[in-house]
Amino acid sequence: MRLKILVIKCNQLSGLTLNSIRKNMPDWEFDVVDYNGGFIRTALMNSDEICLVVKSGVILDIQEGDLPEKALLEQYDICVSREGVFTDNSDNKHIYGLIGSNLSKKSMDLSVFCINPSRWVRIPDGDAGVLGRVKRLRMPRHMNHKCDVIIPEAVSARVAMDYGMLGEQASVLNYTSVYEKGTANGNEMFAYRLETALEFSEGLPDDARKKVEAVALKTLHRAAKLRKGLAKNLPLGVSK
Repeated sequence: MRLKILVIKCNQLSGLTLNSIRKNMPDWEFDVVDYNGGFIRTALMNSDEICLVVKSGVILDIQEGDLPEKALLEQYDICVSREGVFTDNSDNKHIYGLIGSNLSKKSMDLSVFCINPSRWVRIPDGDAGVLGRVKRLRMPRHMNHKCDVIIPEAVSARVAMDYGMLGEQASVLNYTSVYEKGTANGNEMFAYRLETALEFSEGLPDDARKKVEAVALKTLHRAAKLRKGLAKNLPLGVSK
């Protein structure tokens, strides 16, 4: 199944998303729109059909069977994932509190989601407080392999690597915050497939491209080979 892709431009990394779609998903339709007061608001203002909405900078490689079935999406207002990767993990969920983060299982990530405009009565003014009033479907984990606040400073290298191995099979790579700062520590290089951006950095503004390529090359040389090698021992599809 294919959905229209709505790329919401809110940084200098749109090229990563567009290049990944053109290379990995050449038959998919997509539109690029400017951010306008909220991700949900922007999506509803620019589509009247079920679509996949992504923040600019997210890298896509969606294959057949990765998306929830359209019949299922039609039953929900939105399909969305948690903001905190480990907020439902019994071994690590307590760490958010230890570092002073207020993320919980109720905190949702609006940088990647599927939305069904036909179920929305009105367009909200912004994103705050909206998700608590609508019917939500949980997005599969492989649809949003993402950065997390506890990875760079508060988990072991083993935990970071375990998460990174799952990312080797992910269909959505969401690392915009690292690409924008242009640096990553060891845990981040283990946990995130940052090297993937090297395939898609052509056409980025010079400053953004230099940051993206610097962190991607560093990850390629220091962590990618080990992560990919260990991931080969995972059962096929375990991240999904």
